[in-house]
Amino acid sequence: MKRALPACVAVLSITWIVYLWWGQWGLASGAVWLGSGIAISAAVAGAVVPSTYVRAHAAIAGCLMITLGAFAATRVFGHWPFAWDAMPDARYAGLIATLGITVGLGLVCGAFWARWAAMAFAAGSGLGGALNSLHWIGERGETPWLAAIGVIGGAVLLSQLARTEVATYFARHTAHAVWASRDRLVRSARWAAIANFAAAPMLVLYALGQPMAPRTVTFALVLAPLLGLGSLLVVLRRTAGIAILAVGGVALCIHTAASAEYAIAGGLPVVGYYAAFWLPAALLGITAGAMAAVRTLRR
Repeated sequence: MKRALPACVAVLSITWIVYLWWGQWGLASGAVWLGSGIAISAAVAGAVVPSTYVRAHAAIAGCLMITLGAFAATRVFGHWPFAWDAMPDARYAGLIATLGITVGLGLVCGAFWARWAAMAFAAGSGLGGALNSLHWIGERGETPWLAAIGVIGGAVLLSQLARTEVATYFARHTAHAVWASRDRLVRSARWAAIANFAAAPMLVLYALGQPMAPRTVTFALVLAPLLGLGSLLVVLRRTAGIAILAVGGVALCIHTAASAEYAIAGGLPVVGYYAAFWLPAALLGITAGAMAAVRTLRR
């Protein structure tokens, strides 16, 4: 199944992009052509390069992350090239640009943490793109294309980084062997870290770009780095990270409820969009914390 996934992603990528621009290629901007070319090239290369070429697959994923960072950087400097401003705040764009380029370089260098961070980005990009694509279902052109690129980019990243050979390559050092374990607590902590890595930037985007409940903005900006810290500590195999994610999970639930309660008129659907990122991260963080607490008490 994992071997067939990259080929399926490549076919999906080409089909979706062709559908969105069929009969109106002349309306596509240079940035759209560039983004489409990079996405399709990465998808096709990921499908045809043998699984044993692990560095090639890591480089494909790294290039996609660096591309994301580069496009985000154009927003920082006021030159966003697309019709729909997917990054409504330059500070948020700066965060994504920094993280995208850093994670991309980490993938190219084979850094262990970079794979987990990139998978979190992929999950967040895929989910956000899918929700936006549902909103624009049946439409064609640049705006639904940009939403589709989020799904395609996330799918390509996951299809490269989920390969068994690639996972083994990134966890090649003895210190990282624990992440290959099928222990329930390890797996729970792993998923919690990925989900919270994805949720943290969405807290920043909400606070800086779409504050539907202004009373909760400060709380979101405080909570975002806390979730990032907890996820990082989990990746570094620190038990404190699980405790932080558990506390952060409770805080995320409170934040989501408060955002829904104090949302301005018409803002509840937007809060619901962000809740699709926050609540899974909260549930996984609390679950990992509960499992760790039970295991500690038993010992």
